[in-house]
Amino acid sequence: MLARYWQALAWAAASALTATAFAADPTTQPDLSNRIDQLQAEIDQLKAQQSSQKQQQQQAALQQAADEAERHSNFLVSEGLTAGYSDGRFLLCSEDGNFLLHPWLQFQFRDTTSYRQDAKNKGTADDTQNGFEVRRLKFGVDGNLFGPDLTYMFQFAVDRHTGNVGLEMAWAKYHIPGTPLFIRAGQFKEPLDHEQLAASRFFPAIDRTLIADVFANAEGFVKGASVIFDQGNSFRAEAAFTGGMKNVNTTFQQFPTPGILADWGAAARAEYKAFGNWKDYDQITAYGVKHDSLVFGAGADYTEAGHTDTLTHVGDVQYQTASGLAVYAAYLGRYTARSTVAKGAYTYDPTARLQVSWALGRHWEPYGRYEYIHFDGREFAARTQTNVQVITAGVNYYLYGLSAKLSLDASYLPEGSPVSDDGTGTLIDSGHNEIIGRAQLQVVF
Repeated sequence: MLARYWQALAWAAASALTATAFAADPTTQPDLSNRIDQLQAEIDQLKAQQSSQKQQQQQAALQQAADEAERHSNFLVSEGLTAGYSDGRFLLCSEDGNFLLHPWLQFQFRDTTSYRQDAKNKGTADDTQNGFEVRRLKFGVDGNLFGPDLTYMFQFAVDRHTGNVGLEMAWAKYHIPGTPLFIRAGQFKEPLDHEQLAASRFFPAIDRTLIADVFANAEGFVKGASVIFDQGNSFRAEAAFTGGMKNVNTTFQQFPTPGILADWGAAARAEYKAFGNWKDYDQITAYGVKHDSLVFGAGADYTEAGHTDTLTHVGDVQYQTASGLAVYAAYLGRYTARSTVAKGAYTYDPTARLQVSWALGRHWEPYGRYEYIHFDGREFAARTQTNVQVITAGVNYYLYGLSAKLSLDASYLPEGSPVSDDGTGTLIDSGHNEIIGRAQLQVVF
């Protein structure tokens, strides 16, 4: 607008000068013509400058938009905070890394079919059951506060029977500077069994074994405090004082208060890494593993509930290769002392499990698993079949790596089971065979 104003003013002045000059002295016409040409040149120069400024402003606006789009596609930096997607995780952290928040969600939708021989009408007819369920819907956050030495995790899950949201884990862990020691307190997974400690999203199989669910408290949540020794090399260990196995989301009150399953407990586990890295070991599948690894582990849990004392002990080994092969084997035994002699003052239940999986390329991963359980006969009624075998075969199809996959498997129990476990789809059918088929979609982000 300013340039147009000066342009009009210049033309008016030129016209006035020209008219005056012609009227006063016709001999001044050449000089006036030169001055008019100079004014026109200056006007043209102003127009060119205005056009150049507009182009520069447009280019600056376009560059700013491009920079903003690039920043949003990777990270957004605002007042010292960084948010974005890195290494398969959504993150929100400070620029110095002292504060980190990692939100996540796990979703498993499953269809289960169970066939049991002679399971109804007093053993005269077979039974088949089928249904859908949201097997797992978990969400939570983890990260660190005030630096890398103080870490935390809060994990919640939706109960698949009621739809209610419940607390699974809530703990804080502090690394004592200059030492290999950590202190952890809250509700966490007890240091006992490797299969139990590993997150279900990192399994090759659709779910944990029947052994882990029955003897190792499934996901193994306990409340208490622990001391961890970890130098980051080939050996690490943890010892915990707890409220006892299966005693979570309760108050200070003791057994036999309703909902309280134990008085107290203690647990410990040690692991030795012959080679490889701990990050790969934390997942049981070898999908995405870059280096071979071999780790040996052993753990134990002692829980006291009234006049019943239980000692559960585990020895396990896991081998993984960069080619996708994973082998996991474990022995678990449970020794129980009871005051009720009628049910056996002392019982011992030995178990064994072996699992093999092989990730073939980016999408396929077949796997097989064998479980053996010998329940002490004094725990059940007479003539109950106490030897349980579970033979499982299945395959995974990875849609987007570990973030999304489809799974199919089938389990065969030649002699059924004297206990039920809806986590694996197992129903009571002692002495008769049972076949369980499962299909599942898992999404994790």
